[in-house]
Amino acid sequence: PTTATPGAPPVVQLKYQLLNPADHFKDVVSAARSVILAGGTMQPISDFETQLFRYLAEGEMSFFGCGHVIPKSNLKCVVVEKGPKGGDMTFRFEQRGNKDLMLELGQLLMNFLNFIPDGVVVFFPSYSFLHSVKKIWEENGLMTKFGSKKTVFFEPQEGGEVETVLREYAEAIRISRESAGKGSGALLFAVVGAKLSEGLNFSDELARAVVLVGLPFANLGSVELKERMKYVTELEKQQENKPKQGARDAGQELYENLCMKAVNQSIAKVGAAGRAIRHRGDWAGLILVDSRYSSPRIRGKLPKWIGEDIAVAKTFGQAMKELGPFYREKKSSLKAA
Repeated sequence: PTTATPGAPPVVQLKYQLLNPADHFKDVVSAARSVILAGGTMQPISDFETQLFRYLAEGEMSFFGCGHVIPKSNLKCVVVEKGPKGGDMTFRFEQRGNKDLMLELGQLLMNFLNFIPDGVVVFFPSYSFLHSVKKIWEENGLMTKFGSKKTVFFEPQEGGEVETVLREYAEAIRISRESAGKGSGALLFAVVGAKLSEGLNFSDELARAVVLVGLPFANLGSVELKERMKYVTELEKQQENKPKQGARDAGQELYENLCMKAVNQSIAKVGAAGRAIRHRGDWAGLILVDSRYSSPRIRGKLPKWIGEDIAVAKTFGQAMKELGPFYREKKSSLKAA
């Protein structure tokens, strides 16, 4: 029960959540000779195997993933483990109040803005995280420095304002390109799972880089999430095939998979990671700023066309060496054209 207004009677809310979609979907599978599930951001795929099709015998389900339409030379994907001062770029929830870490993150972005042209989109795990970082950067003067490099925009929480922000963002990039080098594009701060990470495309100069800061793990205090995790864990225990020793339980696997699906939807912006790269001649960088992205388990849950060629930068200098030549070569090609 909740109370909407002080002194008013409590309002009771009932919410129904489907924990077991397999029984409903089994009717479709039983009636068809073949069932095809298709999508651009279906990975990690393990949830389909353990929840939706757990009754299928081994070999009855297969997975096919396509490569990207662009040549490998048009995408640069880098995991950044360290900041310019050598700080560990790991943005766990308890670290989000770490002012020194947030300032080093700002310095990291400033370094990247020095050579990335046109539009840059930076995704944060939540609005609260973005707002707290913005406050620190404003107090320190970093936000003013960002503005000296690119016109800065923030994703609005009100859905009705998104179109206006996108239009102004695109216009700032257009004006910058027409100013014969006097401007250097625009910078857009956005949130994973919000409007800008789902269904919107940033092709060509609208996103020459997509930066993901941290991992967007869901709130473990959510009653709905707790029930889902509890259900899949109990379901796993009922199966004849027990998980291998040392393997993560089904609840923790679901928790991590929900996070990585959100990451992949934002990436799917790059090609998306499909929304930034939309045609064969397009190009962009994907920069993952959190040391946890270097984990083989996490990388294995990224789209295949990204995970195969990802570079893990153990130092900030190495990150610059990976990204600098890529952008210099692409900018040279644009001038030659």
